Amino acid sequence: MHIASQREMASTIYTRLSSAVVPRRTPGPGMQLIHLPHVFPEQWIASLPIPVEDKPPGQTVALVDGAAFHREVSEEAVTSAYAERPRTRVFESIHARSDGWYSLVALRLAGLVRHRVVATLYESSAGDLNFGAHDDVWDGVIVQLRGAKSWRLWPEPHGQPREVLTRAGDVLLLPRGVKHEVTTPDRSVHLVLAVTDAPLAASA
Repeated sequence: MHIASQREMASTIYTRLSSAVVPRRTPGPGMQLIHLPHVFPEQWIASLPIPVEDKPPGQTVALVDGAAFHREVSEEAVTSAYAERPRTRVFESIHARSDGWYSLVALRLAGLVRHRVVATLYESSAGDLNFGAHDDVWDGVIVQLRGAKSWRLWPEPHGQPREVLTRAGDVLLLPRGVKHEVTTPDRSVHLVLAVTDAPLAASA
């Protein structure tokens, strides 16, 4: 797709994301936990090209199978393992592999929050095994691109969990350190824009 089209898509996504993220940022790295439904029209978000079938050169793909997380070198091995039973394919650091809209969004978001942003795409089959309850070391700006994902969230470590279902077009802001567990009621593709604690250089 022409780079101008990618830029137009990135501009639309960034504009809506920035209006969602900025009011919910906390001083330094950090953000509020919130589920924002219908940030993007479902049909529009579903039309965005994603690097699943047409991967950029050098794109690594990891397979999640329960608690196991491993990388396959062979494309045939990845395809075979994914088809064998429900799993999640993780397309790592997609912002570094191409000039697609997701790369442009990650770059502009990093400029906004002044911290490095890593973009990762997760494609899950319905009923896949998951990591179990865990937390991350980054603030996640999560955009549901296809299907639906079920999230169990623990805003307080020892409190009651909160149940959230993200559908195509929804955004979930997930602060670092918040324990969460995911399941896949339907095929799901979601993008994680991970805001790290690495600050951008003053000239970036």
